[in-house]
Amino acid sequence: MKKFKLLLLDADVVIYLFSLGIWDEVVERCDVHLAKTVIDEEAHFYETEDGERYDFELRPYADAGRIAEFSLTPSGLAGFLTQFDPVYLEKLDAGEAESLAYLLTLQGECRICSADKIVYRVLGNLRLGERGISLEEILQQTGLGRGLRRQFSEAYREEWTKKGFDEGMRGLGVKKPKGK
Repeated sequence: MKKFKLLLLDADVVIYLFSLGIWDEVVERCDVHLAKTVIDEEAHFYETEDGERYDFELRPYADAGRIAEFSLTPSGLAGFLTQFDPVYLEKLDAGEAESLAYLLTLQGECRICSADKIVYRVLGNLRLGERGISLEEILQQTGLGRGLRRQFSEAYREEWTKKGFDEGMRGLGVKKPKGK
């Protein structure tokens, strides 16, 4: 089976995969790349519906080369963020911003997966909707399909990508060029 190439996952997806007990299978079937921010700061535990907490560590996966870690320079990240207006900026967390900015530096089959609508809105706004993928689509294509919460579905990704595209067409989400 062909691995997904350069699959960027957001913290919420990593956490959900651990809660489903299929993180290791996804790592085996996908070429997973995670932002340093996600590895070191955002994804460390999940809680069950009963409130039981389960901790996990991503650093050993990166150190062993099972997942790839990336980070951007502060100026590289700032350059990406300067194009968005406050409505978008206030919704982007550090890992999402770092992952989206990194995605734009890559060529080829790289895709980003999230459960946060702002990620798909940004992709739609930038006319890069094809660079997004839902967890549902990943699991179906890797033989791990199962029922998921709505925010992990293809329909959710498509809905918010379209909204971002529509916002971009109306000049929303990104800063207007100076003098306009």
